[in-house]
Amino acid sequence: ILVGDTIQIAGAVFTVVGIGTVPDYDAPLRNLSDSSVDSEYFGLAFVCGEAYDELKAAGESLQSEEYVYAYRLNGKMTGDELKGQIKELEFDPEEVEDPYFLEYWDELLDKYWSVDISNLTQFLPVEDNPRVGASADDQLINKYAGLTAGVIVMILFTYVISVFVIHGIEKESSIIGTLYALGVKRGELIRHYLMLPVLITFFAGVIGTAIGYSSWGVNVQMGDNYDYFSCPDLRTVYQPYLLVYGIVMPPVVAAVVNYFVIRKRLSQPALRLIRGEQKDRKISHVDLGNLGFIGRFRIRQMLRELRTGFTVWFGMFISLLIMMIGINCYVLCEHISVENKEDTKYAYMYTYKYPEKEVPKGGEAAYAKTLKKEIYGYNLDITVLGIDEENPYFAVEPAEGKSRVVASSAIAQKYGLSVGDQLILSDEEEDMDYVFTVEDIVQYSPGLYVFMDIESMRELFGVSEDYYNVVFSSEALDIDSGRLYAVTSSEDISKSSDVFVSLMMPMVVMMTVLSALIFCIVMYLMMKVMIDRSAFGISLMRIFGYRTKEIRKLYLNGNFYVIAVGAAICLPLSKTLMDALYPYMISNIACGMNLTFPWQLYVGIYVAILALYFFINTLLVRRLKKIVPAEVLKARE
Repeated sequence: ILVGDTIQIAGAVFTVVGIGTVPDYDAPLRNLSDSSVDSEYFGLAFVCGEAYDELKAAGESLQSEEYVYAYRLNGKMTGDELKGQIKELEFDPEEVEDPYFLEYWDELLDKYWSVDISNLTQFLPVEDNPRVGASADDQLINKYAGLTAGVIVMILFTYVISVFVIHGIEKESSIIGTLYALGVKRGELIRHYLMLPVLITFFAGVIGTAIGYSSWGVNVQMGDNYDYFSCPDLRTVYQPYLLVYGIVMPPVVAAVVNYFVIRKRLSQPALRLIRGEQKDRKISHVDLGNLGFIGRFRIRQMLRELRTGFTVWFGMFISLLIMMIGINCYVLCEHISVENKEDTKYAYMYTYKYPEKEVPKGGEAAYAKTLKKEIYGYNLDITVLGIDEENPYFAVEPAEGKSRVVASSAIAQKYGLSVGDQLILSDEEEDMDYVFTVEDIVQYSPGLYVFMDIESMRELFGVSEDYYNVVFSSEALDIDSGRLYAVTSSEDISKSSDVFVSLMMPMVVMMTVLSALIFCIVMYLMMKVMIDRSAFGISLMRIFGYRTKEIRKLYLNGNFYVIAVGAAICLPLSKTLMDALYPYMISNIACGMNLTFPWQLYVGIYVAILALYFFINTLLVRRLKKIVPAEVLKARE
């Protein structure tokens, strides 16, 4: 929709003259209890008073007209001061057509901080409003996750660089020993070998930070945010801490890590360095039983390269952690999409503002009340739903008793509930807490619900014996929209369930590709170092008549077991760790958290890791062919 377009609302044609945003609909949720935004089916339109009256008179609204009163407490404001502010706003109560509100007008002004109005649908502080500041909260979680991931990846690649530096020192050990003999100090050599990793990480940090702040970085990263939330285009802010993080921290970390590694390597005596002697790890003393030559050779080769193997494992673990962010997101969205549709048995749910005395024919009555429960700093809505045993739309047997509830799977997953746990929910309008015992947990994904026996719930909250405010039905009912607070259809739930999958798929693909790329880079570089270190032995093998296929079997194929065992360990470990971290990453989303993987997915990831290994192994075979027996002559004493 662009400025100048025409849109049709309730039979009237309107011209779009502007596009804007409002802070109280930053996340344009249709209902406060919704877990997702879908702007294709709900949004805001601002019109003049006359147009509003015409739309209201058209009689095509889905629910009753709402009056929303917003105020800001200013220190110790008194009731008289509040009255004065309302008068300054030229608010005339005589113009209000809602008889229910007029009845309590004076009470609202005199006791605005403890209003007791029978038809008050909610009292919502701005900090608990999921529509306000949602885009910033979402990005804040992404920021902390990104900063943490950046440090981990930085440490990984710094460690990889240190392996290369050590390999370079080992290759040039005779030159270093000669320089020592000529009087060169160790500090000078440390500075020399530190120069390359520090410069590489510095320039990489500058380039990465520049790309991040460019239109390719910030705008692309914010694209999902702009598409999902209703927020204005924001200007780029160059935060000092981000500049330090992106430009200063990489070379500092590289300098610290490499300093200790290089210092240790350069602490050897000059004569030992000149001779190119390696530290005896007593690998040849390891008792391998009656193992054959090939198996014995492979194991000793792996023991020699323990440091490199550990780096490959560490890189694999970090890669899988990054992958799990994306795959967990996909699995969560897929579960929400499938389970929400399966668990919604009704066709329509009518939420009343002013219930009728008689339940409409074809409808099943229920009693819903919204309470609050905090998690990780977010105060989320919890719906307590009172139903009877005969309700055909919920596979729930509500337990009788004012303190007994059946929890939905969504709230159990979100808050980590088990049968027998105590669940404390808050009624912030009445400033009261309710303590419930979880009698059972049932599969119900569409929202954070707990179920009660309707008679017990009516008694608990002090309403009449026949009171209800929700009606479920399998077909559309003829209900005056002026009495309704909201109408939710199974089709609405189905559409909103699919939003997560389509919205998050780009991130899932990006995380999966990025993790595979990191894994391939680390594995290729480390295995390449292993081959370079073994160049002398490989050259001897060629002199003895071994072919490339046989050399690969001795020096490369043994790495298959390193990768296979490492993947078997790192895969469940990364899944467990990410499952523990994931509640923090989606703490602001009011939805269940089913992160269960099917066994086929574990097998698929494991097979993909092995496939990447074979791909890298094929590339490294070419490097084997480049090693010639002349290496033996160069290294002879």
